Amino acid sequence: MARAVRLLAPALVVVAALAVTLPTGARADGDPASDVLYTQHVFIPFDTKSSNGAQTALTTAITNATQAGYPIRVAVIETIPDLGAVTSLWGKPTDYARFLDLELVCCYKGPLLVVMPSGLGFAHFQKGTQKEYKRLASIPVESGDDGLTLTATKAVVALSRQARHPIAMPAVPKTTSSSELGQRALAGGVVLALVLVLVGGFMLVRRRTRAPA
Repeated sequence: MARAVRLLAPALVVVAALAVTLPTGARADGDPASDVLYTQHVFIPFDTKSSNGAQTALTTAITNATQAGYPIRVAVIETIPDLGAVTSLWGKPTDYARFLDLELVCCYKGPLLVVMPSGLGFAHFQKGTQKEYKRLASIPVESGDDGLTLTATKAVVALSRQARHPIAMPAVPKTTSSSELGQRALAGGVVLALVLVLVGGFMLVRRRTRAPA
């Protein structure tokens, strides 16, 4: 037993060190968006249904706003699991924006946008947000696979313009969403199966007609 403990001791030291160096949010609440936004400007769920084109438009808007003098970070929350361990904040974009703002305070204290199917949330550490919420109130949440991502893009452009850092609305490249790809693949599989059935039936009939009486 003592020998086993001695062998495991170095590994336990490494695990303890990693636990100390991990951000508090990553260790405590399991909030996926905060884990990503510590170092990146946008959180989009890994299993998102939004197209690559819509995602590119959003990242372009964020980049353009940052370069124009309005750095902003964005969390797109599509489903309850995207909240990790804070599922109680589902459907409450304003509350979640405040929560996420505090989670990121060690690394980021700038404008923060949250987009949910139920609406938009905004936070900016220790600064008023009434003006931003008034602007966001005019931006409806769009539906469809690209709805939330496109809504976030429009919101970033609107907020940057309001802050006197005007940027253009980026074009959305023509791409196919993951759900559309799945539908096309399914349709292609059905067509292929029908072709194989028809060919097999034709070959069977042909063999029977050639068989000796």
